[in-house]
Amino acid sequence: MAVQPQPKARYASDLLEGQVILVTGAGSGIGKATAIEMAHCGAKIAMYGRTLEKLEGTAREIEAFGGEALPIQGDTRQPEQIQNAFDIIKKQWGKLDTLVNNAGGQFVSPAKDISLKGFDAVVRNNLSATWYMTKLAADNFFFEQGGKVVCVTALTRAPLSGYSHTVAARAGVSALMKTLAFEWSEFGIKLNCVAPGTILSFPKDHYPIDMQSWLEADRTLVGRKGTPADISGAIIFIASSLGDFMTGEELYIDGGESFNVKQDATKMISADLKEKQGR
Repeated sequence: MAVQPQPKARYASDLLEGQVILVTGAGSGIGKATAIEMAHCGAKIAMYGRTLEKLEGTAREIEAFGGEALPIQGDTRQPEQIQNAFDIIKKQWGKLDTLVNNAGGQFVSPAKDISLKGFDAVVRNNLSATWYMTKLAADNFFFEQGGKVVCVTALTRAPLSGYSHTVAARAGVSALMKTLAFEWSEFGIKLNCVAPGTILSFPKDHYPIDMQSWLEADRTLVGRKGTPADISGAIIFIASSLGDFMTGEELYIDGGESFNVKQDATKMISADLKEKQGR
């Protein structure tokens, strides 16, 4: 099952014209697809992540069709590094219209095997980091000029076995965004979430799951797993004028996966891969 190519013309080329958008985790997967398609829609794209080489690769793809891209290395868990990124964006373009909180991460494990330290690390990587990015974006830009925040979360309305730590963190993000949508509406700030189902950008080096087992396990109701482009389309809708009447919402883009919970990631763990990866 091959990953579908990134679409280039689903939206008008001027849909996001004049906007400055920051996408975290834009070096691969959903973040990369979102950054590239947003640039096709006319936005100037700042990208933030820990691996500069990956961000530069995305920037080259954007610049190849005449788009503007600004890769910035940094960690979403480090407020000082985040502030530095916003200083760079302010110097380069003078404003920020939308923040896409896409970066995050977790590991697959039965809940009984997750250490206290491991649980805390996933919560910090997903919930705390999202708060840092969002609060500092508001402090630097949105409290004065308004803006939008789009957070990529996860399927939390049904059991997601093997990911108890990340569902706790991502559900926290969803609740946080709804609360901020209410509190910060007076500043013209709109906050929404997108919850992806299983996406075909499998990070095989990070999960002790055999690729074939993962590909064969499909619990969607539409006969396929999702692609990064399935999610980027929803993010762009929210970030554009098409989503101006949305705030405090969480869109599930999962092919009906969350209504069919027969899949158990803990059953797919390969003992050999787990030992090799030290997890």
